[in-house]
Amino acid sequence: MNHKLLTGYEEVNRELWHKFVADHPHGSIFQSPDMYDLYSCVESYSPMVLAMEDQQGSIKILLLAVIIHDYKGLVGKLSARTLIYGGPLIDPKEKHPEALTEQLLDELIKTVQKKSLYIQIRNLFDLSVFEPIFRRKAFIKQDHLNQIVSTSDIMETLAGISKSKIRQAKQSIQNGAEVVIASSESEVRELYEMLEIMYRTKVRKPLPPESFFIHFFKASQQGRLGLILVAKFEGKVIGGMVCPITPGKALNEWYICGLDKAFQKIHPSVLLTYGAIQYALENGIPSFDFMGIGSPDIPYGVRDFKTRFGGKTVNYGRFLRVNNNLVFNIAKLGYFILSFLKILSFKRPESREYHA
Repeated sequence: MNHKLLTGYEEVNRELWHKFVADHPHGSIFQSPDMYDLYSCVESYSPMVLAMEDQQGSIKILLLAVIIHDYKGLVGKLSARTLIYGGPLIDPKEKHPEALTEQLLDELIKTVQKKSLYIQIRNLFDLSVFEPIFRRKAFIKQDHLNQIVSTSDIMETLAGISKSKIRQAKQSIQNGAEVVIASSESEVRELYEMLEIMYRTKVRKPLPPESFFIHFFKASQQGRLGLILVAKFEGKVIGGMVCPITPGKALNEWYICGLDKAFQKIHPSVLLTYGAIQYALENGIPSFDFMGIGSPDIPYGVRDFKTRFGGKTVNYGRFLRVNNNLVFNIAKLGYFILSFLKILSFKRPESREYHA
């Protein structure tokens, strides 16, 4: 085995990268050059790509990761994290996949262990065959469920959705609501206001900055990355969903928010989910991916909501590697306190009533 390690964007041929991801059975938009471009446009994001190629210059394994700094200064350095969606991707025909995976993980750890508190790989497919390698590199496997709805056959898809959700979606439309593709930055900014409130007061997890969503929208206007759907009622945005799309494979629900309490006869979240599934059906996208419905051991109301749209529940899990256990435990406590203080100090916009 004689493979060359590629350790940066400048070293990886963009066209070969794009083709490798597109042709790979588990390739997704999250490992694509377009996603690297999105990460590069966000100030608090630092993307990196690692790959290995054979003597003929063919990519055999590839990994796109991003280091995220939620805060500036010392707090930002101590709380930075490395996230990987749907990777690494290994050539199915590679004769030594374990060896390549081990080498790539070694390079990943060497590159980010002093720059981020932990590494988390969010699996979008089954990587259990490589679990022994991840364990050797101090990764812990965590159970994490996901729901994937097949959208290859309209009758089969609609049969899997509960009658109550179909009824709520139809009621929303009859009452004058609609789901459309976002067409302006102002619509995206309205969606971001809702998301920001929901993440501060309910989700209590980091939310990407507004620039992330604006750049995603701009890319979508150029036919890249996917699209943003918005639910509208009487000309106002009452919800939205960020939908990365892997052509010919999947439409993903990345971020979603709806003003369900404020518009109880509209059901924005139901309408958005139903609308996204319809979009996949109508545009030849064979699956709708909820991108996570929580840990199987923890009660999760959102899981109950999402599973009522049918589909298959899978447990591909996540791999977590803590780079500094002491700082990690301190950071968890500090983050909880900081999140609580943010909730107490957060002032809702006076211009409109939000019920995230």
